[in-house]
Amino acid sequence: MVGPMAHLAAWTGWLAAISIVLSALVPLIHRLRAGKRGAPTSPAVRLHVTFGFVTSCLAFGHTLTIVPALGSEAATAGGMPALLPGGVAFFLLVAHAGIGLQLRNEKLRDRAKKRRAHMITATSIVVMVTVHAVALLRAH
Repeated sequence: MVGPMAHLAAWTGWLAAISIVLSALVPLIHRLRAGKRGAPTSPAVRLHVTFGFVTSCLAFGHTLTIVPALGSEAATAGGMPALLPGGVAFFLLVAHAGIGLQLRNEKLRDRAKKRRAHMITATSIVVMVTVHAVALLRAH
């Protein structure tokens, strides 16, 4: 990547990736410490939701910063194998956030089904972000 916008796009991408990791660690650490899932209104879940909101904002910011950098060397060299997983990850993140907000409802029916969908979207986001980052790094 060359130019200030390309560097900004890279930095916002890495910040979003770090935020994804932090968001995922909150419920995992709570489960290891408490031996059970956090209740929808627990401090751990509230922290997870906060990190999730920050992650969503960072992902949206990254999406906005890449538009001027789409002509950069790394973006054009990476092509669709690099850009497509990033776009898929963004849409998965929106779906993941929506499912997560549904899980905050203590009276939610089919909670197990929603938790499973939340976990599947989370795993899919990690896979897509990893493919996106590796493809861009290899193209650079």
